[in-house]
Amino acid sequence: MKFEEVLLALIARAPSSGYDLGRWLATEGQFIRANADQSQIYKTLNRLLKQGLIEFTIEERDGAPDAKVYTVTPAGGQHLREQTESQYVPPARWQEPDFTARLNCLVPLNPPTLIPLIETELAFRRDQVRRYRHRDRTVRLVPGIVPLDAEFVAELSDAVHNRGAAALDAWIEWLEQQHEKWTAYLATQAQEGARVS
Repeated sequence: MKFEEVLLALIARAPSSGYDLGRWLATEGQFIRANADQSQIYKTLNRLLKQGLIEFTIEERDGAPDAKVYTVTPAGGQHLREQTESQYVPPARWQEPDFTARLNCLVPLNPPTLIPLIETELAFRRDQVRRYRHRDRTVRLVPGIVPLDAEFVAELSDAVHNRGAAALDAWIEWLEQQHEKWTAYLATQAQEGARVS
């Protein structure tokens, strides 16, 4: 998910200044986007303005400089709706922020996309476990300039592998819990909607 879509989705939630966006990204948003400095935020906002996806009004603030407060245009809303339907391709590393960015920024705009998103991620991670968990991890050292202790290297490698396996298992477990929870929630919402209509 591109940084432009992250900012656009945040503005769709609530009109925001560049400073507001930076503050959110430095706290709650640090798990979906790393190293977003203010200059990058303002450059991206300018691109979104030029594309006609956002607009702004000037908000006067007592004792502080006036602020540009950005809102999403109809074209920006259409762009976001299209993004909610875009295909999610899981990255090789589950720690990459794309899934979390989609979950946090796009799914609230189109809740029915939540279950397919989770199912795609779950299927990919389960397949990774199936293919790689029990692979041959024998350490084979080639004599070289720097002497290496094969037992030390193997033990360290096992420690890293076991930590990664435990983290991936915890991630899969969390995804399964979320799948169960939100499937039930969305089904209840659909039933209530059917009763009202």
